Amino acid sequence: MDDLTLCLYEFLLERRMGYLWKDEEYRACNLKVRLQEERMESRLNEEQRKELDLLLDHIAERNSLEKSYLFQALLELIRELNAL
Repeated sequence: MDDLTLCLYEFLLERRMGYLWKDEEYRACNLKVRLQEERMESRLNEEQRKELDLLLDHIAERNSLEKSYLFQALLELIRELNAL
């Protein structure tokens, strides 16, 4: 991402994503994820917990990259539409 795109993306995350975090559907989904993670961790030994944490970190990183690319694609689409 170039500097302007990164600035816009960070602005969006800081200023506009609050609506998502307050959304009841999002909160319910987030709660289900946390509860499932706790249930899984309670059944695992220390090494397995480390592996689970690593897996979850990699999934979060992948999701972050996907969102970043989606944001960039959206900006490109907006530019194309403005050119019409």
